[in-house]
Amino acid sequence: MIKSKFSDPVVKAFCTFMVFIAVSSNALAGSIEQLITEKIQAISAGIVVESVEESPWTGMYEVTLNSGEVIFSDKNAQYMVLGQMFNLSPEHGFANLTQQKFERKVALRLAAIDPGEQIIYAAKGEEKAVISVFTDISCYYCKKLHKALPELQENGVTIKYLAFPRAGIGSEVANQMSSIWCAKDPAKAMDLAKATGSVKALTCDDPVASQYELARQLGVNATPTIFTETGAKISGFASAESLLQELGVFNLN
Repeated sequence: MIKSKFSDPVVKAFCTFMVFIAVSSNALAGSIEQLITEKIQAISAGIVVESVEESPWTGMYEVTLNSGEVIFSDKNAQYMVLGQMFNLSPEHGFANLTQQKFERKVALRLAAIDPGEQIIYAAKGEEKAVISVFTDISCYYCKKLHKALPELQENGVTIKYLAFPRAGIGSEVANQMSSIWCAKDPAKAMDLAKATGSVKALTCDDPVASQYELARQLGVNATPTIFTETGAKISGFASAESLLQELGVFNLN
């Protein structure tokens, strides 16, 4: 057995010192997060801080608000920058770190939604891409996208509908969308609503309000808003061909 050249008391003292440093560092990080949060909320109690984390920018902290906005703050919350952080490298050029983080958050939030609360049009054959679409039955481009669903499905795209009645919860459109989600066959009810505007009034414990709130948290303000599985956002709809190209799926028809 090899013995240390240091005595046991020295080793114990060193270990104790290292534990103290680790605990002190964690406490310091916690106090900085608390300080930044308190200073921001002192300006307005209505500002809700979702998280405060050390950023790759040395000495700066990334503050994410529940509105989705990101602020970069020094440790004293004295100087702040509102915007996005980029990383410049020869390999990747300008990489938007703020956008990448937001997309990861979106992907996790969408993946956590119960499939039973979505209206899903599955891909035909091999699934090559999955998109989540915040839709409104009164939206012209939503109807245009809906007509393109068969072509998207034939090319391996699964479409997951989520509700975003642009007029807000309590509006006639929101009530109609609740009825669609309450239907025995929601996909059939959605097809009918998009094609003819006909919706049978029904009530149940539907997810329209919660999906509307989620959409607002994810920065949705128009329909259709499309998200890929990785959380990348595609606003609007032009054609099935352009969407397939953006998804990296070749149109085989």
